[in-house]
Amino acid sequence: MAVEDAAECRKKHLLNLICEVKARLDGKVDSLSFPIPQFIVIGKQSVGKSRLIEALAGETFNFVSGTLGSRRPTVLEFRNVPGLSPSRWSVFDESLKRWDSYPVQEVMHIVGSAHEACGQNVSEMPIRVKVEGEDCTDLGLVDLPGFRSYAKDDAMQQLAKKIDSLVFKFMNDENNIMLCVEEAGDAAGFATLGKAKQVDPTYKRTILIRNKLDKYYGDLTTENVNKWLEGYGDLPQHLARFAVSLPHWTGEAMPKPFGEMRKECSDIDMETLTSKGASSRYKMTIGFQNFRNFMEIKIQQLFADALAPMLTRLKNMQEEHEKKLEVIRQETETINEDNILHATRSAGITFAQSFIFLMEGALSSEHNRCTLEEELKAFHAYCARTDCLKDEELMPISFEDLDSYVAYLRDTVKLPAMDVSLNGGAQFRRLMYEVEVFTRFAGLGKKLEPVDVIQARGSGLRDITWQDTITQLMMQNAPTRMRTKTKYVGERLKFFFGEQKEATVQFMLGLQGSPEEHMFSRLIPKQAQVIERNDTMKRCIFEAFDTACDHHRVRFMQMWCDFMDSMFQSPLMLLKSGSMPSIGDGFSEEIAPTFESTKARIVQERNGRGTLQTALREKVKQIPDDDVMANESVKMVQRIIEQTFAVIRSVVADHMQLYSESFFLLPMLRRLEGVMAQMELQEEDKNSYRARKSVLDKEKAVSQGMLADLTYCVEAVQRFKVTYGGGQ
Repeated sequence: MAVEDAAECRKKHLLNLICEVKARLDGKVDSLSFPIPQFIVIGKQSVGKSRLIEALAGETFNFVSGTLGSRRPTVLEFRNVPGLSPSRWSVFDESLKRWDSYPVQEVMHIVGSAHEACGQNVSEMPIRVKVEGEDCTDLGLVDLPGFRSYAKDDAMQQLAKKIDSLVFKFMNDENNIMLCVEEAGDAAGFATLGKAKQVDPTYKRTILIRNKLDKYYGDLTTENVNKWLEGYGDLPQHLARFAVSLPHWTGEAMPKPFGEMRKECSDIDMETLTSKGASSRYKMTIGFQNFRNFMEIKIQQLFADALAPMLTRLKNMQEEHEKKLEVIRQETETINEDNILHATRSAGITFAQSFIFLMEGALSSEHNRCTLEEELKAFHAYCARTDCLKDEELMPISFEDLDSYVAYLRDTVKLPAMDVSLNGGAQFRRLMYEVEVFTRFAGLGKKLEPVDVIQARGSGLRDITWQDTITQLMMQNAPTRMRTKTKYVGERLKFFFGEQKEATVQFMLGLQGSPEEHMFSRLIPKQAQVIERNDTMKRCIFEAFDTACDHHRVRFMQMWCDFMDSMFQSPLMLLKSGSMPSIGDGFSEEIAPTFESTKARIVQERNGRGTLQTALREKVKQIPDDDVMANESVKMVQRIIEQTFAVIRSVVADHMQLYSESFFLLPMLRRLEGVMAQMELQEEDKNSYRARKSVLDKEKAVSQGMLADLTYCVEAVQRFKVTYGGGQ
């Protein structure tokens, strides 16, 4: 007897523990990630759902009056207390976090008012009721609004859809065990069971209750009773199912106490089906008493199994909120009136250092990775949004649209890592390939006319050579064509760096707990949490980054323009050709050079540097000066200009990566810390920090309250495990 008392005591404490944990944390944690099982009651209206719940409570009650029915979840906690009659009813006060006892009629009024307050709408906010009495079943469940098969007007149709959405949200929760109530009959017509199958195809968390069995007695015979209990093949063997009759009577007054009527119905069910030849293998599924015993054992098994993972989850959440409070404390200190500028600069310097790590190829950074096609589409959308480049500046003239250009890069150029998602330094290297290809598509854009050459030659009052004429003609159009390509490169680089801001922050956040954490300063993830949480700080840092990026873009463009102007001012003087031989099929070219071979190579290189320049000068000398041969002169000048421009274009493309790294990337890497260290806050930023402080105070209060609840729950679960055992 003492063993039974101890088991009963453990059962009640376990149910109370789970109930208390659920009450404290409901609405504060994601139920999908928090392993507390619970029973939910689902079914259509008028199938006896409410009477089943009354049978579990051990007495009758009516929460909802009117035609609209229930419109929110009602969480019911039933506790069996021998000798307690009448039952004690309590409602959970969400604000005070405690159970308050009321007379049963007042409880009916409180719950009914909560449902009526929804009007023709539904609410996910539950109302909690506890019933303690001698006829109660030790159980906790959620009574959900019934599915509606008929709606008289549009308003009722909308309400029915909202109820379906609410109920299915509970049904989709893997922690919920569904008590599916159907009216006894042909299993092929069980509509609610069909809905349960949609979310639980294997029926591992579905329990079928075939209610109103007494109305079906006449359809059962010795030939079909066992087939009906099996479901005529429409019910899977592993589906837990029960067939029950529940008390019902005519008139307002019950002829007997509800508990006695409940037992009589259970006994009559067993006797009737046994007399019709029900097999002994099905007798445990007949009658309310067997269903009640099954439920009490089932809930103990579920809660006992959930105890260990629940404690683990509680401890993890407790640790998360302790860390969150530490971050809030740190952020609160940083935004003090006397410290906000220093804190913002410090966070910006850490951000700049992390940006260097990202550009060096930090492997742990996965945010904002993209293929080249995705990058180009995003860049074109950015240009359309900001109008920084015109349509003709965005595409080489040889291509109709972006898709054809991307196809060319993929199929013809075979650009490395074209379809690999990259960010940071690896993405920059790929960008260099693309802009070099883009630059090589620069063209002069027009053919020379005789009048152009005549105007360039002048009136003849002074001696103008053909070399001067070619220089003047090239200066008229060529620099503009090359500047267009250079502008594209500058905007591409600016857009690229702008896309790395959020990737840098996510890299900083991702360091904590990663295998690379020991390779970097511990300050990085701490500063990242402050930056991520503080929108004002994040905006100030990002604006400083964008300002630095635009400043370096302007200087990069100026450097390029100076370089190209020098090229076009004296095109024939500055052109040099290389003497590097092409690599053959053998391996002799790949042998490391010796000192003697290097000296010979230098002499050969110096001798060959002027080859192109000499060839072009010879062609210039061949241009006729006679006016009658003006057309021939124009053609020869055009050819020389095109050849010279092609060489300059190749030189520009060859130097693209060198200039991009020297005058854009390296200044960004080396001077960004200095920019962050010199940040100044505007008055509106200071006001935003002051507003943030009040937000932090509220967030701190909420986190402290949550931490207190978690600490209480952890201690309660641990105390139960020490006292009664359970879990691992």
